[in-house]
Amino acid sequence: MMSQKNFSCIGGLEKHIKIVKEMVLFPLMYGCVYSKFHLRPPKGLLFYGPPGTGKTLVASALAVECNNSDRKVSFISRKGSDCLSKYVGESEQQLQKVFTLAQQSKPCIIFFDEVDGLAPARTSRQDFVHASIVSTLLALMDGLDSNSEIIVIGATNRLDAIDPALRRPGRFDRELYFPLPCYTARKDILSVQVKNWKQKPAVKFIAYLASKTVGYCGSDLQALCAEAVMSCVRRHYPQIYTCKTKHQINERALKVEKQDFIKAQESIVPASHRLSVVPIKCLSPKMYPLLQDTLYTILTVLQEICPPEMMASENSDTEIRSSTMKCPRLLLHGDDDCHTRHLAPALLHNLEHLPCHVLDVTALFEETGRAAEETIIQKVKTARHTLPSLLYVPDILAWWDLVGEAARVVFTSLMKGLDRSVHMLFLSTIHCSADIIPVEILELFDVHQNEMIEISPPKPVERLAYFQQIFTKVHGKSDNISTRSSYVNFIQVLGPTRFKTEPKRLKEQEVEIIAAPVTRRRAEGKTRMKLSAVQTTSSGHTANTRNSLKRVHSTSGERISSKRHRPSGDSRLTSIESLTEAQVQDLLDRAVNYTDGWTCHQLETLYASLERVLGNSHGDPFISVADCLERFRQNQRSRNNDN
Repeated sequence: MMSQKNFSCIGGLEKHIKIVKEMVLFPLMYGCVYSKFHLRPPKGLLFYGPPGTGKTLVASALAVECNNSDRKVSFISRKGSDCLSKYVGESEQQLQKVFTLAQQSKPCIIFFDEVDGLAPARTSRQDFVHASIVSTLLALMDGLDSNSEIIVIGATNRLDAIDPALRRPGRFDRELYFPLPCYTARKDILSVQVKNWKQKPAVKFIAYLASKTVGYCGSDLQALCAEAVMSCVRRHYPQIYTCKTKHQINERALKVEKQDFIKAQESIVPASHRLSVVPIKCLSPKMYPLLQDTLYTILTVLQEICPPEMMASENSDTEIRSSTMKCPRLLLHGDDDCHTRHLAPALLHNLEHLPCHVLDVTALFEETGRAAEETIIQKVKTARHTLPSLLYVPDILAWWDLVGEAARVVFTSLMKGLDRSVHMLFLSTIHCSADIIPVEILELFDVHQNEMIEISPPKPVERLAYFQQIFTKVHGKSDNISTRSSYVNFIQVLGPTRFKTEPKRLKEQEVEIIAAPVTRRRAEGKTRMKLSAVQTTSSGHTANTRNSLKRVHSTSGERISSKRHRPSGDSRLTSIESLTEAQVQDLLDRAVNYTDGWTCHQLETLYASLERVLGNSHGDPFISVADCLERFRQNQRSRNNDN
């Protein structure tokens, strides 16, 4: 049957499939190995994780693999609600029948989906019926002999809702976490979804689509492909919605293209975003010249303080090289709030293979009637269940003074109790200078271990590259910007691995992205702009870098055009083209000099105003831009005088 899927039809879960084979199939098929070394085969395995990450899919594929093996293995699947009944004692009888059937048809695998509904945690407020069912399940699992050839598998989305008595060796011997897929896993899932299409999307486009679907689970990606197909059908045959009779569709004419996936992505809300939106996003191409050096510095520090298995998407057997006795932690502080709005989300994008748990004001006060300290304990406990993981606390001062003394003591105690054996990265941001940070927070970070990084205002070279983007469409610079934009997206998908292997070469490429247009214009003798901090590389290295940028741009699935593309009717482009080289240089010099010490938020406001002035300019654009710069300069001076 086409609906039956084996392990080869599952993408992005190779590690999980390997563990399932070792713990479930191998003891049933190679029991002689366990008996020779007097090993007790496992009795149970618990799947847990967010909805749609493949828990039930792996169990269904396991059932198919059991039938395809040389030694037939029976598979019994039950929902948690299937064994429940309104009559007293009948639920316990249903459970006993399941285990009796497994004894008669062993070797056998029993799969309980949504096991939290069958065996919830027993409390004093719970009714007697559920407590009796949990006790019966515990007794039945304890009654299994060491060589009974029966393995119980449970799946749940709510790990803490399961009775703790089930979560010990001898019952559920191991808990297997199913996280949201990382970039590599999403690419594998998309490849599996489209492998049976007659006209498959290009491999480069699959990589581009995987980079644009951060936070999508496996079910979301499957729905995305299905919606893209329907978008393709609507595009080719719109008449089927108005035709009353069946319309003949030519399947060979249907080809799912990039625009279909883009439309499908607009209509799909990922399951992880329906409950809470994790602030994960790559550094925008507009902000990249302004924050590229800072982002590189932070990633370099993370390479030093984090174990290697945390920075890679796949765990390695390398020993921990970190000398600190605490779990890796990092605090981004400074008067410029770009660390919370841009840098921290970009870091989360680079570390998307780690399960991210956000502790902010919304999470603390989301549930009415729940104490803040209870939420803090729950967040840290959940993060420790999914190691290696990441605990993100954005703008910690936003809630530090809102909660009571008990909540602050609980938070600091939990953080101080984490040693380096706990592979959990504690990332936090704080919008103030170092001398204003509360002492309790300062004690959590060690400045000598590079665990505190101050975010300073952008430097003149960075501001020059930032404002230069406004005038880049003059003299055919649009191609370079699109290439850099695509390069930025690709570099942030594979950030940790690339930084770990080639930090120096990557640094040169980043600097050359900003230097390339300036170098070209300097060679042509058309500008007097100087970047004192940027050094040009040799011609051979430049050629290699351009080739690498071409490959990177192709990875995003977008076409590289060698011709200048000027959209018709663009008033901003027309205004810019009317400026001379000397006027452009003068405006850039003013923008850099006027914005000395400005924060990223102030620079973004000025940037948006300059774009609006150029778009709405009906007179001399030079005068309009110069007046806008002078107004911002006067406003900033008056604010400084008031302070």
